[in-house]
Amino acid sequence: MTNIRLVAYTSLAVGLINWRYIDFNAGGFAIVVGSLLLVATLIKPLQSKIEKGVGFVLALAFSAVAIIYSFLA
Repeated sequence: MTNIRLVAYTSLAVGLINWRYIDFNAGGFAIVVGSLLLVATLIKPLQSKIEKGVGFVLALAFSAVAIIYSFLA
């Protein structure tokens, strides 16, 4: 498993848990971010660009914001 998939699965899992147990709308943003990252990893040229350099930092930042936002919502 690549690091970007780990970030995507974490965001998706936290979003689904918050969506189910906290509030219906709480985990929606984290679910969307995690799903988009997982879809992006299916496309090989896009996956290689995300895994290296600034793409990984941006994906990690978006995922972190989505996770924090889902806890605060």
